[in-house]
Amino acid sequence: MSKNESSGSHVGTASILLIFTVLSIISFATLTLVNSKADYNLSNNLAERQKSYYSACHQGNAFVAAVNSGFETGAENGIIRESVPISDNQSLDIALIINSAKNSLNLDNSENILQWQVVNNGDYSYDTTLPVMK
Repeated sequence: MSKNESSGSHVGTASILLIFTVLSIISFATLTLVNSKADYNLSNNLAERQKSYYSACHQGNAFVAAVNSGFETGAENGIIRESVPISDNQSLDIALIINSAKNSLNLDNSENILQWQVVNNGDYSYDTTLPVMK
């Protein structure tokens, strides 16, 4: 009579496989959490940047409306300029043709904006480091 005897060499295989699976799931969960936090921070930074930009655009639109209604203080050669700050390093620069110069050139209200541009002020030093370990 032959007996099927199993040797004891396969006793720990299931435990090792279970430990490896649990460690893999924990490491993937940690990576997912870190990536989600980085995406959340990036989204918040972009939202703050957009709020600042659109706030500057609203101030610029108010400036355009004031010039169209007759505001001409600080005009040089029929052009009036305004710089609206967006952040510490950027501003929205606006240049307009004032009403009296616009009338002499036979332009309507849609053709009075010469410049509407985001300008970087000062030196920009970009952060090219990767914060792998903090």
